Amino acid sequence: MSVLDPSEVVQRWVAAWNARDPEAVRDLAAPGFIRHDANLPDVVGAEAEMQFVAAAVAAFPDLHFTVNHVVAEGDLVADHLTGTGTHQGQFLGVPPTGRAVRFETMETYRVGEGQVMEQWVLMDVLGLLQQLGAVPSPA
Repeated sequence: MSVLDPSEVVQRWVAAWNARDPEAVRDLAAPGFIRHDANLPDVVGAEAEMQFVAAAVAAFPDLHFTVNHVVAEGDLVADHLTGTGTHQGQFLGVPPTGRAVRFETMETYRVGEGQVMEQWVLMDVLGLLQQLGAVPSPA
């Protein structure tokens, strides 16, 4: 079996999120996986990433990412995603609101041997929290 191209690995990663399948994400994460998120502490390890996905899906059961752009060079893949979902469970300490949300995220992945080894996430959490009513929107 041949090793997937880094762009294909990231495509499968996003598809696993869209399928709301934490175990598929865990399988795509390298054992030493690290997620660096500008808004949260690092997530370290494939099992921790699976738990992170499960928590996100519990908060937004209909979570879906649309891929807007993808750029790849060597073992690095960057994408611009638009996320949508309905807030049905606790998220970042905010109780369920039932509100529909739409947010942007930019992510960069380092891929090796057919798995995501490292990920950097820049997500508009302020905009998301404003949509949930947890933070006031500008006048």
